[in-house]
Amino acid sequence: MLQELAITNLALIDQVEVPCRSGLNVLTGETGAGKSILMQALALLLGDRADTDKLGRDADKNKTIVEGSFDISNAPLAANFLAEQDIPVDENQLLLTREVGADGRSKIRINGRLSTVGILRELGSLLVDLHGQHDHQRLLQTETHGEFLDASGDAAHAELLAATRTAFGRWKEAQTQLNQITGDAQQRAQRLDMLSFQLQDIEEVSPQPNEENELQEERERLLNMEKLRDATGTINVALHGDETGAEPGILAMLGQAIKAADELVAMDSRVEQWVAELKNARYPLEDAAAEAASYLDNLDASPQRLEEIESRLHDLARLKRKYGESMEAVMAYYESISKEIAELSMGDEETEALRARCDKLAKEYDLLAGKLSRARRQLSQQLAREVIAQLQSLAIPGARFEVDFKRLDHPTADGADAMEFLFSANPGMPLRPLSKVASGGEISRLMLALRTVLARHEKGNSNQRIPILVFDEIDVGIGGVTAEAVGEKMQELAQTFQVFCITHLPQIARRADFHLHVKKDADAKSTFVQVMALEGEARVQELARMMGHESTANLQHARQLLKDAAEAKQKLGKKARK
Repeated sequence: MLQELAITNLALIDQVEVPCRSGLNVLTGETGAGKSILMQALALLLGDRADTDKLGRDADKNKTIVEGSFDISNAPLAANFLAEQDIPVDENQLLLTREVGADGRSKIRINGRLSTVGILRELGSLLVDLHGQHDHQRLLQTETHGEFLDASGDAAHAELLAATRTAFGRWKEAQTQLNQITGDAQQRAQRLDMLSFQLQDIEEVSPQPNEENELQEERERLLNMEKLRDATGTINVALHGDETGAEPGILAMLGQAIKAADELVAMDSRVEQWVAELKNARYPLEDAAAEAASYLDNLDASPQRLEEIESRLHDLARLKRKYGESMEAVMAYYESISKEIAELSMGDEETEALRARCDKLAKEYDLLAGKLSRARRQLSQQLAREVIAQLQSLAIPGARFEVDFKRLDHPTADGADAMEFLFSANPGMPLRPLSKVASGGEISRLMLALRTVLARHEKGNSNQRIPILVFDEIDVGIGGVTAEAVGEKMQELAQTFQVFCITHLPQIARRADFHLHVKKDADAKSTFVQVMALEGEARVQELARMMGHESTANLQHARQLLKDAAEAKQKLGKKARK
């Protein structure tokens, strides 16, 4: 859900912070008060194009800033998208920031990380459905119509769609393998010849695991042979003494110390413990002396061995230059081309077996895609009936709604159907693509009808839900009973979604869970927009104003409207819990 919207230097707004709540958020105010500016700010935050003519008037600030704080705990599509983009999210909190300069250039941050308008727009489409006088309307994007139709299906339909996607993936994987094997004969022969040469080149050198490191260590020893001998000789003299015997070594001196210590023990038993430690010190020294002597005897400064090592390291370096940055990469490449050579060398019998498997998988996909297509056509009739029934109570009594199906030239993981919503608002008018419907009020009411229907199906499928719905100008040309129906549907949607609605009708505003009033004020220097939350008597006064004026009768009527709305909300909550 959207928790707060902060706006700086946008049109008539100098600086304002708009708090938001779960459920139905209603924005009211006089015509021209600035409600549309709030929608413009939200659209900017969701990746809409920046119109410099509508940006801030404060030249000193030189930029417009819109920030939005979201809780995405109930927005799995958005959370998954952020994970795919490697954008960190802490405790389900999402902060979007967009700065737009006077030149129209944007600086975008998602949880503090710089991003692009494209990523912001895609993320925004997974957070908010914005319906009104804006292009950011997900249901007007033809490519989403199939998603919404599938969303109206039951669990069996979802399983059929998943099975179709799995079958498509298996078929395409086998087809790709077959295409690689049965591609252009000349290109395949050239590829096989090149890979065979590379394979032989690596096999002739036959690198071994960790061989390079061992050779480098041995080369280092050979290059430093004199230093190694001198150091080892020094160790031997220190341990054993020199050849003349003039200077005794550590071992001889330690032997003398042990002999004296034995005499000491004979005279004073209290020294037995440390004398024993002195004796024990002799054994590791004798072992080390023996190892040092053996090491010195085995030091070999053979120039021939050094040449062999240099030649071998040169061969390994040549492989790394040609096939990988390290010997591990060279061996990984060797395994890769070995597999590809085996596939390219596959015999006719194996090729035919793979071709038969592709045909079998294609038939399995076609069977599931055909079943999915038939299920969708039945589902579309149910969806059309439900949407038309909703439109009847939304002042579009002659509305018609259908789903148009076309066969795709190239099947996809989602089946072989291209689906598009068709709509007609008036009797005698032909059905037209939803994207070409002109009236903003009709669009909003159709979206409300669709959303009301889909919400009932999506209620148990939160993994596919866009959590925030925004309706602008949904009350154009309606009133009375129709306005009550629109308000009731808004209230019903708010049980599942966070809903924002700009309205001039008290019948809708009275059902708000959170009521915001937008007001335009002026002083001697400028005009500016304010946004304030209404509660208690302030809401009563605003509803009375929306009825015409704050007369005693209107104030009394407003109180009754709020009381009735509270009772309706309570009943709706009980119904939802059941």
